Amino acid sequence: MEVNADLYDFLKEHETGLFTKEFHKNKTVFAYVHVHFSDLSEFVDIVGSDYFSEGNVDVTMLEHTIAIELNDIIEGDGHYLSSYKKCFDEDDWRCYEEKIKEMEET
Repeated sequence: MEVNADLYDFLKEHETGLFTKEFHKNKTVFAYVHVHFSDLSEFVDIVGSDYFSEGNVDVTMLEHTIAIELNDIIEGDGHYLSSYKKCFDEDDWRCYEEKIKEMEET
């Protein structure tokens, strides 16, 4: 299991979640993390500022956090979402596990 250790630790310390949506005519599982505004620079340092300078980063701005989708970040590092399994709620993971396995096999 290969992960970005800094990202893994960051995710373990912050609220994360999983959801599905239609993407390229397929249902896709997306992971996200809630990043407090005060932690945003730390998150940018971890994933690299180049990722954000390219644009098209899917985020949802909330009152105290920004929810940032993680799939492109994780896959861009050449890793699998399943490698970060322990960063997500066990019940959520069980709900989406089969679809995640299917996504990673293609």
